[in-house]
Amino acid sequence: MNRRGSVFATAAALFAASFAVSARQATTSTASTSSTTQAQPAARPGGWTLPPNASDEKNPFAGDPKALEAGKTLFKKQCERCHGPGGKGDGKDADPDVQEDMDLTNPKRAARNPDGVVFYKMWNGRAKPKMPAVKDDLTKDQAWQIVTFVQTLRQKAS
Repeated sequence: MNRRGSVFATAAALFAASFAVSARQATTSTASTSSTTQAQPAARPGGWTLPPNASDEKNPFAGDPKALEAGKTLFKKQCERCHGPGGKGDGKDADPDVQEDMDLTNPKRAARNPDGVVFYKMWNGRAKPKMPAVKDDLTKDQAWQIVTFVQTLRQKAS
């Protein structure tokens, strides 16, 4: 009889523990889902993932000559193979079918893509047409430095 009581007590303890764990997971999942929903950027047409305030974000390095030089160097290393040395979308690894989308000098496209939008497009990337995300390779400051350089390409095209 003592053995049977031990088995039932163990089973009850296991049941209570698994119930507590599943209740905690449900609470954590709900909390993280609601906070994720608020913090996660929204997917936009074209496959871009941008936060709602992306177009309002200002480049902290705008007009900084050191950031411009750093951005030029980073662009050459990270972006030139697809976007080309002048940002026209004619790099050696460029997709000719989407060259127009890859042309960073087009003034009409530049007007629709202020600094914050360019930053988040680079930062998050997209699957198709392919634009690798830089968030795993660069710091935010480095990404902003590239934005600083890219904006000089646009000014020449105006």
